[in-house]
Amino acid sequence: MQNVTHPKSIQKPTSSTTAGGEDRQDAQRRHRIEVPIWWTVLCVFLISCVVIRFHPDPYPVDLEATHFAQGFRPWPWFWSVVNFPSTLNDPIPSAINLVGWSLFMVLMGLIFWLRKHSPLVWLQSGIFLILTVMSSAGLNVVLDELIARPRPDPHKYAIHLYTPLVPFPTYPSGHTEHDIAFYGFLLYLSCLKAVREWRYRWLLLPLQIYAVFDILMIGYSRIVEGDHWFTDVMGGYVEGAIYLFFFIFLYRWTTTKLAERRSHQKLIAH
Repeated sequence: MQNVTHPKSIQKPTSSTTAGGEDRQDAQRRHRIEVPIWWTVLCVFLISCVVIRFHPDPYPVDLEATHFAQGFRPWPWFWSVVNFPSTLNDPIPSAINLVGWSLFMVLMGLIFWLRKHSPLVWLQSGIFLILTVMSSAGLNVVLDELIARPRPDPHKYAIHLYTPLVPFPTYPSGHTEHDIAFYGFLLYLSCLKAVREWRYRWLLLPLQIYAVFDILMIGYSRIVEGDHWFTDVMGGYVEGAIYLFFFIFLYRWTTTKLAERRSHQKLIAH
């Protein structure tokens, strides 16, 4: 494996490799599988939105999942660990997290530019991170308002609510959708071929571990706190995955177009 000092994920696309350095035939095979799966999942999700819109009451699986989650306390510290992703995803910490990562990528772009390397990779990543998270959050708010499913109410159902009862609709879960889009996109960036060949890639390991933990735990934490039903969380996972893969496709397409443009400009210059 090539050992480089910094990642360079945009290169001239060829007949055998993509702009991201992946094998073109493998990428095309994955694309032929990914596209129909994405459209199928989107259709299923839209059907679920219609069903929940006209049947907003909790289903038996919702009540059973909440009772199980809230009754499962194997260790005293368990809930604190499980609920941490949910706390980190509250509006203010979430905004700070997004701004921090975006500024980090801009700063890295500046460092690359000062060292006479192209800052394009870092700037593109920062822009797409903001675009992915903010666009998906906006679409989630629109869907929530259209579906208008009430929040779990401890006065109507035998559940506990460990946070203040908020008046916002509940399907799909915004916290869950946000974490899939946010941490999923960061995971995608950290697994690009050029990053995998980066000499300091081990520095990203804590981020990758936490991202996986957060994605797995965010849905469970929303049920434990009593803020969402099981079906809300499942809808949030599916919604977040739909947005995530859509913006990954846009990222790949933009990477290819930028590489082709740079190649064309070099040909003109010579």
